[in-house]
Amino acid sequence: MTAGCLAGWIAAATVVAGTVSAADPDLEAVQTVCGRCHTIAVFLDKPLAWDRWNDVFADMTQRGASGTDEQLERVTTYFLEHLTFVNVNTSTAEEIAGVLGVGDDVAGAIIASRQRQPFANLAELRAVPGVDPATLESRKSRILF
Repeated sequence: MTAGCLAGWIAAATVVAGTVSAADPDLEAVQTVCGRCHTIAVFLDKPLAWDRWNDVFADMTQRGASGTDEQLERVTTYFLEHLTFVNVNTSTAEEIAGVLGVGDDVAGAIIASRQRQPFANLAELRAVPGVDPATLESRKSRILF
């Protein structure tokens, strides 16, 4: 996704009542960028596939959304880590890395493993070296097979 695409989506987003804790700078960036047009509550409980979020980002960019490079990076991180579905048998390495919170090397290992045998469940995914079981558990509702 390009920064411009993400920027557009974000700026066309939100005005949120209340404040976001500075303890989560990624969420704070989401509120700052998206909160200009609507509350972030409109999407916080609605995970989508990464390609669908890119469509939303493009739409928001076209509507005038914007943010600094740092804000857009943080928004991207937040959406990948909290609001994106990932199919570990079909998604790109970038999507897998972002959603599962792993490095490129582990994402590559997941792809190599699925080429030999598609994953059927979390236990099989957990067996890949470098995958954090706690992260899988916390994100399991957004992991598809």
